[in-house]
Amino acid sequence: MLDLMGKMRYIILLIVLTLITTLSLFLTGTVNGSESHSYLLLITGLCIGIIIILGGCELFANGVECFGDRFNMSHATVGSLLAAVGTAMPETLIPILALLFAGKGHREGIAVGAILGAPFMLGTLAMFLLGITLFIRKLIKKRPRAEMDVNLSALTFEMKYFLVIMSFLLLVSIIKNPLINHITGGLLIVVYGIFFFYSLKHEAEEGEEYTDNFHFGLFLGCPRRVRWISFQILIGLFFIITGANLFIGYLTAFSLKTGIPALILSLLITPIATELPEKFNSITWTLKGKDTIALGNLSGAMVFQATIPASIGLLFTDWTLGTRELFTIGSALFMGAIILSYVSYKKRLPATVLLIGGVFYFIYVLTVFI
Repeated sequence: MLDLMGKMRYIILLIVLTLITTLSLFLTGTVNGSESHSYLLLITGLCIGIIIILGGCELFANGVECFGDRFNMSHATVGSLLAAVGTAMPETLIPILALLFAGKGHREGIAVGAILGAPFMLGTLAMFLLGITLFIRKLIKKRPRAEMDVNLSALTFEMKYFLVIMSFLLLVSIIKNPLINHITGGLLIVVYGIFFFYSLKHEAEEGEEYTDNFHFGLFLGCPRRVRWISFQILIGLFFIITGANLFIGYLTAFSLKTGIPALILSLLITPIATELPEKFNSITWTLKGKDTIALGNLSGAMVFQATIPASIGLLFTDWTLGTRELFTIGSALFMGAIILSYVSYKKRLPATVLLIGGVFYFIYVLTVFI
């Protein structure tokens, strides 16, 4: 039986969860229920959303590390599977919710845009931010070199997988045949299952270490067992999804108040917001020197987003893509090819290669404004 102190800790946890959920729902209702919002309210909502996301990312990342340590998983496996799938949940839910609840004239456009925007943002903007992080760490002498110290074998496998999937997706998008779309949608689910199976076999490299701390153990006295680790991971995901929902709602209201057109909002701002968990976690792991998990979080999420959400789009929409959507597929392909080529020939991944992702994103921004 739990002692009195243990029971009090769990009661406190329940109260904290309830308060955060209530606050988030209240703030979301506030921004949705009024046509005029003060900048103070909007900025407060944005800050609270970011804090909730950050808290969720920390709990999730810590739980994922403990889970990987518990089952003797390599950093590559933890990054490309556990971390990638978990942090991909917020943006994966967007196309599903759009197809279920959005207006008939907009649901497919929103869904397809969210599906293709995710791997594009991960392969361009997120990689760019990771490169910036490496340069800053090098400048302040926290790293000897501005390059990723990663499991190159695992990264090569994931990039090859991603390039094959995206190339096939581009071909299917150009053909525009409903039957082929449906067959491809079903195959993509199988393809990700195969990827998952082989990613479990990534071997650990020498010197890989996980965290010695288990947050629920430190704050609540929970034993470092699978059920408590899993519970912390789920709580982290809950915070990530709750914070992302709140952040996107207030970001939308803030953008509209400042006069930013809805098109720019849907094409630029919302995709950036939905990718915050991946960016936060990857940068955090890079700061901790766990580069394989950091990069695997992005590359694994790219494979996931190119398969499972894409299968939803192919199966439940007419999958009619315009020039901008095809550009996002092509950009993600080019960026993946650049990373794979450099890693294959040079056996290293410097920050300068990751910064190229910013060029593709900048071109995309120009197409939106032009």
